[in-house]
Amino acid sequence: MGCAADRPADDARVRADADYRRGIALLAAGKTAAAREALRAAAAAAPIDPALYLPLARACRDRLLVERAAEFYRKFLSAAPTGAGAEAARAELAALGDDVAPLLDEAPPSPPRWPALTLVALVALAAALLSTVAALAWARHRQRGRTLAELAARNPELQPAIAYLVGCLRHELLKHRILAIGEAARALASGAAQSGERQFLLARLYGGEPLRLAWAGHLGAFMRALGPRFNLLRHDPLFRDADRAVATIATTERALRRDEPDAWAQLARAHARLTTLDEALGALTMRLQNTVIDDALLADVVAETQRELGPRAAVDELAVAAVPSGIAVEMYRLDLVLVLKNVVRNALAAAAAGPAPRRVAIDVDVAVEPTGEEIVRVRVRDTNPTALPATAPSTRGLGLVTTALLRVDGSLVVEAGGDGWAKAVVVRLFRALSATAEAA
Repeated sequence: MGCAADRPADDARVRADADYRRGIALLAAGKTAAAREALRAAAAAAPIDPALYLPLARACRDRLLVERAAEFYRKFLSAAPTGAGAEAARAELAALGDDVAPLLDEAPPSPPRWPALTLVALVALAAALLSTVAALAWARHRQRGRTLAELAARNPELQPAIAYLVGCLRHELLKHRILAIGEAARALASGAAQSGERQFLLARLYGGEPLRLAWAGHLGAFMRALGPRFNLLRHDPLFRDADRAVATIATTERALRRDEPDAWAQLARAHARLTTLDEALGALTMRLQNTVIDDALLADVVAETQRELGPRAAVDELAVAAVPSGIAVEMYRLDLVLVLKNVVRNALAAAAAGPAPRRVAIDVDVAVEPTGEEIVRVRVRDTNPTALPATAPSTRGLGLVTTALLRVDGSLVVEAGGDGWAKAVVVRLFRALSATAEAA
């Protein structure tokens, strides 16, 4: 029994290692699309073997992806500081040159802590590897000039990282340091300031770390996460305008302390420009964290799952009901797609292995809870009579999905299938607010 239970995990490990090695070789050869597919398949099967960070670092180095190479060298050395290849890795890391030296002593922004070996952990690993491959595409001329919003829309695997970086920028610098002085700045510009407002404003703007350094630190975090060829100041007009506004605030300190009227007016205008950036970033974060469920998304999920399963997905009927308009859920698209693919994959495999007629059906509806909250239900039915547990069906490959859903207060339940159906596996997620759904 023990050997039979362990074999699927061992097989997955072997497949993952083979796909990781194939992806690294393709990356080294400059075959971007093929490398992306191999790394995607590997990350879906199992986490990367730390020993493979060294060849991955060398492939990035040979493709002139210096920052990425340094990152993977450090991960290899962290996992095996005294193991085979460690001395060579240190020498190769040092040989990358002075351009990456400042990065070696800096700790990257701390990401959210996710449970080990969950679906989301696999997603994070896939995002890190895919961003390496994506850097090759950014080197092409057609990638230049894209804004942060456009980059996020075209690269779903980067959306969790972008949302995290945007949240840090808005929380740590914009809202609590710059935008907090809005009322005081307008009052001082109009000559109607109350006692203490000038002192509050000056302390908030110019106390502690200089604004320019704080701003540059956040821009550097974006560059480290998204690749050195994506420069916010060069690609995104909103960030260029905000950079000028930060420079204005930094250079008017002396004039503000002398109470020069023109300086207060300049500050008010700079504050308004940074408010515009904050509002745009807030809207972007809302779009990234909420995903519209529509016919196109379900079609993509079904097509990708059928392609992955091949003959094992051969069923007599696969029906996908039309999705009502205006449904968005509070979940990253990448996470949602992987959850739905897992559920659909299990249903197709179960139906194909069951008695005829072998059928699968997918539909989406919205239910109102007694609390007034709206729950989006993605229901996947199949005709295989083999029963699943009534709660968290981890024994059927859905345990990782359940864990991922818990992060967004979602759930996975098994229900009776209804007429002609053996069972239904239902993904339950909170519906995004109506304004959010329209924006998404």
